[in-house]
Amino acid sequence: MYRVLVADDNYEDRELLKYEIQRALKGTGEDIRFYEAPSVKQARELLAARPFDLLTLDIEFDRLNEGLEVLPEIFEQYPTLSIIVISGKLDKAEVTERLFSFTRQNVLKGKRWARHFDVLDKKDKKDEAILRAYELAFRQQDALESVKELFVMAEGHLEKGEMDKCLQIYRKIQELAPGEQESGENIGLLRGDTAYEQARVYFRRGEKVVAGLLLGHYLETRMKAYTRKVTRRSPAGLFDCMKELEKSRKFSQYKRSLFQNVLKLRNRAIHHPGTITDEDFESALKDLKTLEAHF
Repeated sequence: MYRVLVADDNYEDRELLKYEIQRALKGTGEDIRFYEAPSVKQARELLAARPFDLLTLDIEFDRLNEGLEVLPEIFEQYPTLSIIVISGKLDKAEVTERLFSFTRQNVLKGKRWARHFDVLDKKDKKDEAILRAYELAFRQQDALESVKELFVMAEGHLEKGEMDKCLQIYRKIQELAPGEQESGENIGLLRGDTAYEQARVYFRRGEKVVAGLLLGHYLETRMKAYTRKVTRRSPAGLFDCMKELEKSRKFSQYKRSLFQNVLKLRNRAIHHPGTITDEDFESALKDLKTLEAHF
């Protein structure tokens, strides 16, 4: 059985969404059980009462952006719930930017976990998004609880700085749920080999917040690696990296200027990820290569 919660205060829109979901999944032969919530309060009560595979959430209820306001809570509490946000005013990038209160660690704690997430207009064709959400739930239904528990374990190791243990857990998640997006991306981030390319992909999709965070993580990793090469030390923070480098005779004023440029961009990418531009990607890579070439 595939359980769907349709949260929208407009009866006709709820009926239309139910029709679109039935049409999209007609070829699967799945038994679809619909639940309806004409208010945010009822949606929260239903989510707390039983498990769902898919939530369609309207942005506007009685108040402007009322659905958007509850979205971070839903993301946090139901990490395996696929969500399709219905909005005629905001696109996916804008919803993502408003969704999270980003911190330094959020790049590895996106709370997407084993879910499909999309933002669509009421007039958009929804078949593709509905099918992706269904296929994810069907493929992983036997592993979802284990995946959720493993992500919680990984976050515990992340907070302690135990990156090797994080990497082991993310690989285990990939074994249980092959192709799961969050753990796959985090493996690349922890290895430091794909963050820049991933960031560019997200940027081209218009998801600037995620792109900025990935770029910031990539720059931080490269700057710490540079510091280790020059000083043979591994400071915890980038400010400490700068202090250690300044003690080194190999760190000229020119290199200091390059390092500061990259550091400023890293800080902006982490704290204001939505402001990152295509030129920032180019200048970051250029400054890093110049800095490392002069080692």
